[in-house]
Amino acid sequence: MATTRPSSSILLRGGTVLTHGDNDHVVPLRDTDLLVRDGLVADIGKNISPPNSDTEVIECKGKIISPGFVDTHHHLWQTQLKGRHAEQGLVAYMYSGNMMSYAYTPEDMYWGQLSGCLEAIHAGTTTVLDHAHCAYTPGHATSALNATLDSGIRAIFGYSIPMRMSRWDQSQCIPDPDLLPEWALSQLAELAEKHNNRPAATVEIGMGFDFWFLPQEIVLSIFGKLRESGLRLLTTHVGCNAFMGLQSPIPKFQSYSLLRTPYPPTDTAPAMPFLLLSHCNGLPQEDLSILASTGTPISSTPGTEAQMGMSYPVALEPTLKQSRTANVSLGVDCHSNDPSSIPQQARMLLQLTRVEKNAHILAEGKYPSRNVTGTSEEVFNLATIRGARCLGLEHEIGSIRPGKKADLLIFDAERSVGMLSAAEYDPVVAIVRFSEAADIENVIVDGAVRKKAGKLVATNCTRGVEEKRMVMEWSDVAEQVRRSQREIQHRIDGLSLEKARDMMLSAYHTDVSRLVDAAE
Repeated sequence: MATTRPSSSILLRGGTVLTHGDNDHVVPLRDTDLLVRDGLVADIGKNISPPNSDTEVIECKGKIISPGFVDTHHHLWQTQLKGRHAEQGLVAYMYSGNMMSYAYTPEDMYWGQLSGCLEAIHAGTTTVLDHAHCAYTPGHATSALNATLDSGIRAIFGYSIPMRMSRWDQSQCIPDPDLLPEWALSQLAELAEKHNNRPAATVEIGMGFDFWFLPQEIVLSIFGKLRESGLRLLTTHVGCNAFMGLQSPIPKFQSYSLLRTPYPPTDTAPAMPFLLLSHCNGLPQEDLSILASTGTPISSTPGTEAQMGMSYPVALEPTLKQSRTANVSLGVDCHSNDPSSIPQQARMLLQLTRVEKNAHILAEGKYPSRNVTGTSEEVFNLATIRGARCLGLEHEIGSIRPGKKADLLIFDAERSVGMLSAAEYDPVVAIVRFSEAADIENVIVDGAVRKKAGKLVATNCTRGVEEKRMVMEWSDVAEQVRRSQREIQHRIDGLSLEKARDMMLSAYHTDVSRLVDAAE
């Protein structure tokens, strides 16, 4: 993943370019050229000539050029935990996954985060909001941020302080009482001041926050000070259920004046960061209406929500879908149990929404006819332009237009097995319903090619032997992850997961009589 561009301009010649027209309608431009210059889309049209002899020309006949995908909720550090949570619900994941930054060293964090970013790029994600609940120590946070920068992905690094343990072994699991250590708030403020005032930066600092039980004056004081340091975005997990809480937090957020439409990095007026809510399953209709009317952004993660018992995803819920002011998007959440594929999340969203709608029709003794709920274009937009809108970045990314950042995907539809015929019928349907990560031939982020000819390009790593920078191929990164995974597993073997479960349920004041095993 080279940190310098091989040339200042790239010409994509003769492809089908997916542009956006009025009301976010996708307009395919066939046999069209696209010129990238200095990290921006410079021109779209027919028979564009290379501006100079150094221009890299990529032949795109039979290929689809799409905006890069925008992932608005992901925990990128969790690569070494992949596979562990495939058959787990939310409760089991929380103590065996969410809390496992305890078993990571800062170096483990680097390799987990780097490979998480690269997996996302491979699947076509060019921008990600990373809810990085991995800031166990200053070193862990620095390593995760360095890995994000090295990967070349565009990101909002949502610095988040996890539930930390003062001691955890086979005999006990004792939480650290200092939930918001001063070192973490100081580091977060310093990082925001450093990274959020650079117009050309590809990584912005945000914050992940879930400690809403703290007094209002403390919470708002923290947010206000961080806003002064340049913090623009907060993100939090939201849901109503017997584990996450049966009382909706939306009235609290409203009373804190945190529910509002996203604003761009250039807007210095707001006194508080804006709040992006992840999940939102189980919220009452009146609260969804509040979120829709205020334009408060939502990230829906269908795969995790379906598996972990959070109920149906809300992204295509009628209250949100029919509102002109609602801001809704898609996220992967945990690539420890789902691939880092936004099209796969879009696919699951469509089918889960259709199951829910059809179930109501069948329960009335009727049968659905004609068309079904949701369209490929709707979910494609959730993955692109609407995702950008949820991050306040609509004028920079999310669609292909001259002057916007060159965050682009090239799908090799001509040689794809799965996209055959679908691409000729409708390129949006082909991407949403039939594409795979292997069909993405090139990924361009900020004008730099990060995936070429179907393979991730080499990356400059800031960690490794004696902290030296080194250029590494994907196979080298993967080997470091495997080594790290073995070491993490050895540490996990020394921990009591049962003690962790008991501690967590006690800390969350969970009514254990409401917990049931879905496998029984």
